[in-house]
Amino acid sequence: MKPLLHMILANYRMTVRNRMALFWNIAFPVIFIVLFGFLFTADFNVGVGIVGADTNEVSRSIADQLEALDAFDTTTGEREDELQALEDGDRSIVVVFEEGAEPGQVSATLYYDNSDPQQSQIALSAVQQYLQQVNLAAMEGPRPVEFVAEPVASSELRYIDFLVPGIVAMSLMNSGLIGLASAFVSYREKGILRRIKATPFPLSQFIVARIVSQLTIAVVQATILIGLAKLLFDLRIDGNLANVMVMVLLGAMAFISLGFVISSFAKNQEAADALANAVSFPMLFLAGVFFPVEAAPAWLQPITRAMPLRYLADGMRDLMVRGSTLPDEWFNILVMLLTAAIGLLLSMRLFKWESSTA
Repeated sequence: MKPLLHMILANYRMTVRNRMALFWNIAFPVIFIVLFGFLFTADFNVGVGIVGADTNEVSRSIADQLEALDAFDTTTGEREDELQALEDGDRSIVVVFEEGAEPGQVSATLYYDNSDPQQSQIALSAVQQYLQQVNLAAMEGPRPVEFVAEPVASSELRYIDFLVPGIVAMSLMNSGLIGLASAFVSYREKGILRRIKATPFPLSQFIVARIVSQLTIAVVQATILIGLAKLLFDLRIDGNLANVMVMVLLGAMAFISLGFVISSFAKNQEAADALANAVSFPMLFLAGVFFPVEAAPAWLQPITRAMPLRYLADGMRDLMVRGSTLPDEWFNILVMLLTAAIGLLLSMRLFKWESSTA
């Protein structure tokens, strides 16, 4: 019994002395609690576009009351301009007023972008609840406002259509960051790189071979995931798949370069895994893979914009389900190219062929 207690105490001491273990066991969960606490408890402001506010007294009253509420950020404009703003992501919902069937009534169509599932549903629910309260306040006679919800014609997308491109982007990130970094540090620890260096086979070609194989795997990954989603859930694909694969290759190259950077810093495989997870986990949840991040608080927005995964997920989503072309995605492509270039330059400067302990 006594030896067992000594071993338990020894394990406690090793855990306390292991700073990396303390980080993953305590600090990392705390960081996520804080980040998600701010992300999901932040005040949500609904951007509402209003068309036809001067249709009659009912529409004017509703428009004035929406403008007075802190939860709504209202803008009055023409129908075409407001619907375009909705498609561009500058509005959460657009309310179009028209004359009702009876005097003193108004008919409202609530247009929302169904390709932005979380934000649009919150906005739609908030406006619908308000209009229902307006009707409930009129105890007698016809309801002052009749309303219907209508998704914008170009964005009748389901959540699966939003999710799959993000999942593909996530898989590319994991393959490049975690898979490659861990593999190269393992090669270095086991002396594989040192032995290759002693052969006539050039190390540069070894690196190129690894990159080519990773890019090929990336295309296979994307093809399997997209094909499976199409087979099981009838994934909507409005774009050109060749353009999608170009974005896949660019995204894979960007995260492969970051994987090389991590393998340059990591002293052993455990450290490589820890560093790769520390980089990938925040991007996994804050880069728009599972839900839109536009509703995040203002102070968090610059952090989400600094994450390469956000631009890969946005580019994949635009090309796959929103029918955009490669020239339309020039900014997302530029971010991928810059990430790849910076990562490769850092890797060339910092990469070690042999373990420091060898």
